[in-house]
Amino acid sequence: MTLKKTFMKRLMGQDVDAIPVGATTAYGMVELMHRCGYERPLADVDPVAMTELSLAGHQYAGFEWVKAMGWDITSISEAMGCGLGEPTIDLQYYIRIHPFEESLDGLDCPDDLLTRGRFPAYKQQFKLLKEKVGDQLAIFGMSEGPFTCAANLVDTAKIMRATIKDPAVVEKVLDVTAHAVIKVANFAFSNGADYYCIAEPTSSTDLLSPPKWEKFVLPTIKKVVSSINGPLVLHICGNTDKIIRPMCETGVAGISLEEKVDLKKAVEIAHEMGVKVFGNVASASTLFMGAPHDCYSEALRALENGVDFLAPGCGLAPQSPLENVLQLKRARDDYVSRQ
Repeated sequence: MTLKKTFMKRLMGQDVDAIPVGATTAYGMVELMHRCGYERPLADVDPVAMTELSLAGHQYAGFEWVKAMGWDITSISEAMGCGLGEPTIDLQYYIRIHPFEESLDGLDCPDDLLTRGRFPAYKQQFKLLKEKVGDQLAIFGMSEGPFTCAANLVDTAKIMRATIKDPAVVEKVLDVTAHAVIKVANFAFSNGADYYCIAEPTSSTDLLSPPKWEKFVLPTIKKVVSSINGPLVLHICGNTDKIIRPMCETGVAGISLEEKVDLKKAVEIAHEMGVKVFGNVASASTLFMGAPHDCYSEALRALENGVDFLAPGCGLAPQSPLENVLQLKRARDDYVSRQ
């Protein structure tokens, strides 16, 4: 059975011989750039460079599926008018200018969204990835989700205040950003993506209360799920213990969780609701700053707690040691051999 078939069987809820290992977030690591010979910022914009860095995750880090669509979560926001800060080899694109901070005048989802920004390069990257991996590896696309996109366009502090003082403004912006996310996710599926991941760090309970999450984010993600042509995985940073059930109620195929969550309980809830779990080896601490044995031990705990896909809990820090990341596959292989 190919790695792609194993991945898709697990995503659809079927049993597999070995839990897939990989990343459903960004893995723009400097060591991978050096190994494949393509570095950021070229690897942020050039289809060949993006493709080779994507494949480096499989070739050198042991990942069993690969990522398309770059190494950050700003692509939709950029195409809708956000100004970005320039990347370097160990710094991804970031939001610098919020175009609708003062007024929502002119806010809409552009008809030509998919011809703007990096989307033409992403289209070429999908083509190159499909030529390279065929039906051997699953490919996923990724972007910011509608709430995070809304915060990028309007400014995080302003959108948070509006959730309390002017919810109609939040709903107006989310209607536009949801439409954009739907358009981009379907673009990914039409170009060969097997699933799509949206990252919603701004909707973390560190910033947004669970009741506000259910009021604004839950119905918006439901709208996205019901309007796209393939399975969706939802990634949210931080401690999501209080919103695991509503995350699953969105209709997503999978949820991606950080190390702060009670993983065993989250898995129980998700599986009860037919949702798969990605995670949750700590990116910022263990994989970035820990020793290899720490990474191995944490990966084993994630497997013992029932993850469906063994993965970093969030995007990998650029300077993460490759040896640390390789412990995920080592732990999975040892775990399988002991069963």
